[in-house]
Amino acid sequence: MQLTKEQRTFIVEKYFQAKSFQQVIESFQEHFPERQSPTQMTIWRNVTRYRTEGTSLNLNKGRSGRKRSGRSEENVRIVQGALPENTQISARKSGFDVTKSTFNKIITLYLKWHPYKMHERKTKN
Repeated sequence: MQLTKEQRTFIVEKYFQAKSFQQVIESFQEHFPERQSPTQMTIWRNVTRYRTEGTSLNLNKGRSGRKRSGRSEENVRIVQGALPENTQISARKSGFDVTKSTFNKIITLYLKWHPYKMHERKTKN
């Protein structure tokens, strides 16, 4: 179970006061009796994160997950530059070094274009 913001702050403050893992663990048990006390590794990771990032809170948003290399700024610029020249360009025949799905995602998500195919309707005689 993750530590709350209050618990993370408590751990970092107590560590900087005491400079001892054992004292932090004992203080944590007194202050949060319903919660299992953190391990030395948990304390160390929170303190290290505070020193490097300036906060001991979770910074996972925007950092986790697979990197989106196909939709890089360079690929978006290439597609954006080529579309005004030829608006009838297809994803497969574009000649760019991107897959069909990446090409379509760049068009819809970044450029806000929504590709469609014109259908001719039969007229009634």
